[in-house]
Amino acid sequence: MSELISIIMSVYNETDSVLALSVDSILSQSYSNFEFIIVDDNPNNTQIRDFLKRQSDPRIVRIYNKENRGLVYSLNKAL
Repeated sequence: MSELISIIMSVYNETDSVLALSVDSILSQSYSNFEFIIVDDNPNNTQIRDFLKRQSDPRIVRIYNKENRGLVYSLNKAL
């Protein structure tokens, strides 16, 4: 069995189309034993929150920051 890996990503103000391309790219990889941790760093952008809620792949782990904390904080939180 292959080893579980974690893929982390922080999002802030990306459009649905950019998010869809990014998420689809990760989910379509040939290596499938991973968790995909996505941190939403913009609580005021409901479009991102709605997009993430629509994602049904069980490998996706969603983390929502209560306030904008920046890329480094968000990636560390994902780790």
